Amino acid sequence: MPNIINTRKEYDATIALNYSGAKELLKSPAHYKSYLTAEREETKALRIGSFVHHSVLEATTTADKYAALPEGIDRRTKEGKAAYEAFLAASAGKTVLTADEWTLGNNVAQAMLRARDCIGVKFTKTEFMFSVDYCGVTIKCAIDALGDDGYLYDLKTTEDASPRGFLQSVRNYRYNLQAHIYRTAYEAAFGERVKGFRFIAAEKEAPFEFAVYELGAEIMTNAIFDFEQLVKTYKACVALDEWPGYGSEVKVIDIAAKPSVIEPINFA
Repeated sequence: MPNIINTRKEYDATIALNYSGAKELLKSPAHYKSYLTAEREETKALRIGSFVHHSVLEATTTADKYAALPEGIDRRTKEGKAAYEAFLAASAGKTVLTADEWTLGNNVAQAMLRARDCIGVKFTKTEFMFSVDYCGVTIKCAIDALGDDGYLYDLKTTEDASPRGFLQSVRNYRYNLQAHIYRTAYEAAFGERVKGFRFIAAEKEAPFEFAVYELGAEIMTNAIFDFEQLVKTYKACVALDEWPGYGSEVKVIDIAAKPSVIEPINFA
């Protein structure tokens, strides 16, 4: 049974293995341990990404969560300072975006909505978070959407949404691992099968092209292997409370080496 998580603050405070942490654990347990205590700063990319997600998935409440800074406010003048302070007071509790960020976010969100409409899917559940036990390891997920077609969906803002470009993003950011973790956790938590996992990708520059992708069998097989190794490594590290790095021994690497494969962990 899932443990439903209602807020992002609660999600961040939940001690569990998740997709972001798993990417660090693939490097080494030491990287994962550092990830857990790292400061999370809001960046322009994160701010726009959050706005895009909300605009696509929870559009009816976007105006309650976000505000666009009006153009033409000159804070060097007395009038401009007063207008700015009035805007901040009226937008208390909201995430503030510049006018350019707001326009960009809306363009990307509209592209994602067009992509969804092109494949004729409706989202039956959006932005839901939960944790679940998997083979003795607590896994937490923040899933963007479940479609009425039986697929799980994730939204991705990208520089290049072409097949070649997005495949490179899949490799760089291990989106195949995300797809497998989310699908596995969802099915374990809710006791129901899904047809698969799809990504809605939209470019963040004009003409804001978009595409919907489902990952093939070979790249998903790699994710399955990585995930099972991650679970074993995580359990061992938690049990011993040891989080080793790369180690000091000499290693041999070659062209055929698979960088996604976890090396055996040498505990102290």
